[in-house]
Amino acid sequence: MTTKSSHVTINHEEIRQWAELRCGRPSMVTGTGEEGHAGILRIDFPGYGGRGTLEPISWDEFFEKFEENKLALVYSAHAHGHRSNFNKFIARETVDLKTGEKVGPSRHRRKQAEAVAKPSSTRRRPARSAPAASGERRAPRSAAARTAHEPAGPGDRTPPGRGSPPAGRGTQRGGARQSPERRGTSRGGGSRGR
Repeated sequence: MTTKSSHVTINHEEIRQWAELRCGRPSMVTGTGEEGHAGILRIDFPGYGGRGTLEPISWDEFFEKFEENKLALVYSAHAHGHRSNFNKFIARETVDLKTGEKVGPSRHRRKQAEAVAKPSSTRRRPARSAPAASGERRAPRSAAARTAHEPAGPGDRTPPGRGSPPAGRGTQRGGARQSPERRGTSRGGGSRGR
């Protein structure tokens, strides 16, 4: 999780000193806090895009929410020889606070894995039984389906839309199959680039 130039801490005084050295102020994302409680925490630095999206809060509110959510701060003191404002709040259980090494998945990844592991709350339809080995067919479910499967006798007329499709039409979804003579002539024609 951390590199040679980044650190992980939960020490309130260390976080405050690091932020104030860079003129950072405790804040929360506008519209995320409930009445009397801070929302999503951020450190607002002057000159960066926080205007209008962040609202200032006190350090006490900031650290109350920090502890309530069991957060840790990953921050960088310097990057490429210059003072860095890089910081990221992470769940404490995902990192070893002494070494800064990652020890587990993020809360988000863990919730995703738990959701996949849980059985679905929706009921599944029972699987259809296969037709008998002798080749007999299953009984159709509706009267319309029965008329479509019954063989037409001499002189019987199949109503439109029932029975086998007219000659030249396919049975696949998405429309008719084209005859070999028509292939390549639909939707703009045959040759390209001429």
